[in-house]
Amino acid sequence: MKGLGQGKPLRWVILIAALALAMAACGTRVDKQAFYDALAEQQQTIITEGSAGSSPDGTTASGGSSSNGGSQVLGTRSTAPGSVDTDPPSGGGASGGSAAAIPSHVSRAVIGDTITVGFHVPITGAAPLPLAWTDTLAAVEEWLNKEARINGRGVRFVLEDDGYDPAKGLAACRKLADSNVLFVIGHTMPTVQERCSRFFNDRGIPYLIRGIPESTLQGAPLTWFGTASDDFQARALAQYVLKRMGGATKKVAIVTENDQPVSKEVFARTIRAGGGDVVAIENSVPRQPDFGPIISKLRQAGAEIVFLNIAPVDAIKIAVQSQGEGFHPTWVGEGTHWNYNLTLESAGKALDGAVALSNWASIDSPAANGFKAVLKKYRPNAVPDDVGLVIWGWTNLVRTALLDTGKDLSRASFAAALNRLDFDQPYWHRVRFTPTDHRGARAVAVFRADGTAKRWRQIEGFSAGF
Repeated sequence: MKGLGQGKPLRWVILIAALALAMAACGTRVDKQAFYDALAEQQQTIITEGSAGSSPDGTTASGGSSSNGGSQVLGTRSTAPGSVDTDPPSGGGASGGSAAAIPSHVSRAVIGDTITVGFHVPITGAAPLPLAWTDTLAAVEEWLNKEARINGRGVRFVLEDDGYDPAKGLAACRKLADSNVLFVIGHTMPTVQERCSRFFNDRGIPYLIRGIPESTLQGAPLTWFGTASDDFQARALAQYVLKRMGGATKKVAIVTENDQPVSKEVFARTIRAGGGDVVAIENSVPRQPDFGPIISKLRQAGAEIVFLNIAPVDAIKIAVQSQGEGFHPTWVGEGTHWNYNLTLESAGKALDGAVALSNWASIDSPAANGFKAVLKKYRPNAVPDDVGLVIWGWTNLVRTALLDTGKDLSRASFAAALNRLDFDQPYWHRVRFTPTDHRGARAVAVFRADGTAKRWRQIEGFSAGF
């Protein structure tokens, strides 16, 4: 265990950088047998449609997202017919905690002057962030210290490396639980998050994680998704392919890592239900040494649109290798996987025309002006990038819940604040929780890759469905 920032309040922005790092490198070492063992512990119907739709969540946002600098694609939310799985269910089920009340074993003891935040991330084996992230960290840290303190409290961050491995991940979570943390944020492979969710719920520790299969939330009243779930994004992406890209008349294929079964199954099911043809489904491994055999199968199947549910390094590799072999389908993907400008800096024209969902607005848009102003104020020579905008979004989401507890901050009051959180800013997808719905975001934006400029261009604003 490593204690970071002792004596330096609000050092926890390092946590946010680690989040972006994990986003930028989704795959390293994977214990496949442990992964499938973990899936077996869950319900047999891990892929369900039972959590779909109840009450609207796509209305035009109030507060921050209503002010988008005049852009028609920023912060826009709609309730168009066919909206995707947008609504809180009537009960717990796959979408949240099973009871409205905070469990009785969660501590009500008010903490002192320091908030101890636990975080686990695959530090080992993960791809490095661009060098500019240190400027963003320094600027956001200074902003938090000088302008945005949390009810007078400082923060101590405790970091553990989960190694992108189920056994090591659970061990890391056990160490964090013994470190007197107020809550834990986890951003890593689904298997680790699934196991740690059960563990932290038993220990009475709030746990905020990257969106993974919604089945993880069943019977887990102390777990919340900070980004859109795999179930939601896979359905939204498939609907976009069908309705915006003519997917019903084209041959669609899937390339997915071995720890992403939910996205694969939901995407394929939705395409087929819409009359589309899924001509190939190929499994890869993180950092696949050669995509030649997979590319050959995609070409033989005549794939025109290919869903890549893989890490950035692998998205770059398969796109560049395909381009070299004269094969250039339209690549599509979910958010938090490879929709970063740093990916295009390496892949260039090989990913030109690719379409990806996103949990945040474009760094080139007016929605990012607040972040840019802070960066310019505290690090005037730094160049803002989309990884920095992700850091900014996570910082403000967590800070909003902490501020809502006031002076009486405890694990129970923080959990209660998360249960009523409505984080709604133009640069970030809306994250709204209720006591019985912890899925969070039910909207995504859409980006298209400009391979020549090596930039992602936002082409649609935040929407609940397509």
